[in-house]
Amino acid sequence: MRVRALLGLALAAMCIVGGIGTWRVGTMLIAREPRQTLTAPGDLPVDRVALDQPGTPDLVGWVAERQGSCGAIVLLHGRGANRLASVQRAKMLFDAGYSVVLFDLSGHGESGGTVQGFGYSEGQDAARILAYARQRFPGQKIGALGSSLGAASFVFAAPKAQADAYVLEQLYATLRATTAWRMPFPALRRLQADILLAQMSVRLGFGADDVRPVDRIGKIGKPLILLAGGADPFIDHGQVTALHDAAPTSELVWFEGAGHVDLMRYDQSRYRGSVLPFLSKNLCQAGHV
Repeated sequence: MRVRALLGLALAAMCIVGGIGTWRVGTMLIAREPRQTLTAPGDLPVDRVALDQPGTPDLVGWVAERQGSCGAIVLLHGRGANRLASVQRAKMLFDAGYSVVLFDLSGHGESGGTVQGFGYSEGQDAARILAYARQRFPGQKIGALGSSLGAASFVFAAPKAQADAYVLEQLYATLRATTAWRMPFPALRRLQADILLAQMSVRLGFGADDVRPVDRIGKIGKPLILLAGGADPFIDHGQVTALHDAAPTSELVWFEGAGHVDLMRYDQSRYRGSVLPFLSKNLCQAGHV
């Protein structure tokens, strides 16, 4: 009996320690970085903009208005980054004839908010930013360019708010799948992911089964191009293929050998050659390059 009792206590202790460890990892996954003050780029003529709406985090961004532009592009960054990560893309688009709108998602950069929500809760941010872009550039088509978290945010903003064309980089299909690929023990990846994600409904008010871009992307109904790294350690080929299949008219461009990295920096020529013709075709009037 004493041995059984000791084993029971040991098992209970292991469960408690494991639970505490899992909770701490969960905290790291959703916690924001300290709020920052960002310096505007010297080679892009931006104005600072803040969107303040009662009951929602304030959102801070930059807008560069291009005279005679053939459209405006909203750019959203990835997890743990801020709008500075979108500056090189914004310069490329501005030089190509577009106005650009760069914002920090809630929980990032200069924007308010205390947590990161895997793109699901940030869908509300994307909806507000797209609405702002429509108001700021009336009569123009609006493009959406998002990387990772930013891409998911645009997907979850629809159908409440939509762009006229989408460039979605490194988008995951489901939160469970992409979390499993991050787990340390391959044979137990799914179990580890399920244990880690079980706390979501308590901490964020929604569960992992709600966070499935693959179920939403096909409902966007707008021109869409997916950009994916061929060696992404977090988003496997199966997820990308599932997204492409869920949006049958979408285009898919692989960056062979690329991990979960900045795809524009990885291969600028391929990036420009994929993104600019797509946006020109779907946003600009005939004759624009």
